[in-house]
Amino acid sequence: MESLRIGRIGFANCTPIFRALEEDEEAGGLSFVRGVPTELNKKLREGEIDISPSSSFEYLANQELYGFLPDLSISSIGEVASVLLFSKVSLERLDGAKVALTPASATSVALLKVILEGMKGIKPEYVTVSEGGEALLLIGDEALRAAKAGAYPFVYDLGKLWLDQTGDPFVFALWIARRDRYAEKPEAFRKLYRRLIAARQRAYRSFARYAADAEEAKWLGVEELVEYWQTISYDLTAWHLRGLENFAREAEKLGLIEKLLPLRPLDVA
Repeated sequence: MESLRIGRIGFANCTPIFRALEEDEEAGGLSFVRGVPTELNKKLREGEIDISPSSSFEYLANQELYGFLPDLSISSIGEVASVLLFSKVSLERLDGAKVALTPASATSVALLKVILEGMKGIKPEYVTVSEGGEALLLIGDEALRAAKAGAYPFVYDLGKLWLDQTGDPFVFALWIARRDRYAEKPEAFRKLYRRLIAARQRAYRSFARYAADAEEAKWLGVEELVEYWQTISYDLTAWHLRGLENFAREAEKLGLIEKLLPLRPLDVA
């Protein structure tokens, strides 16, 4: 098959899908480029990679440039466990307080702003992690490690806050590709899509096996890693898409994205 360069987020939430994909005997022709979500967003935008499980916010902010694979995402239906706001004070007391934002995720930063400002009327001062503050937004393995350390009296799971406010899943990442790249090699994308669907189903059946020798289990624990993976939804149903559209409307209200267009998956089925 034609070669595709695939962004690979080096967080525990992506491990099962990539492990399952690597077990596919026909997965030749794929190369992987590692990075945190914001790095992969930039590589997608500039054409350095062909496709990636990347920030849903990146897609929403550049809908004319991108499409996404149907049926696949990295989402939560309630608690996600790895997108967390750590705070020295209760949520209501963050109005006017300094909140430090991770540089690793555009989606999680936008989600925090939507929840605090758009839904709860809380308007903090956003600062960098190095500046510090009353609260700190972390994602991925950093968030899992910080939660395990238990250094903050208040910990808010953004997936749970979103579900409590909306009743919908939250789509943190989509499998995003530039439409011009898809047009250049549509059959390669179709084959990858079929392999990813199969990999997702294999991953759901293999959490315990993958956790037994996973690097993340060395610091999180095997049982805890399996429990974490079980909180993640790798699907993209109509319910997920409703949540994504809701997020887009709220982000538009705050001026985080310019305009909301109809969601347009790639024609790979």
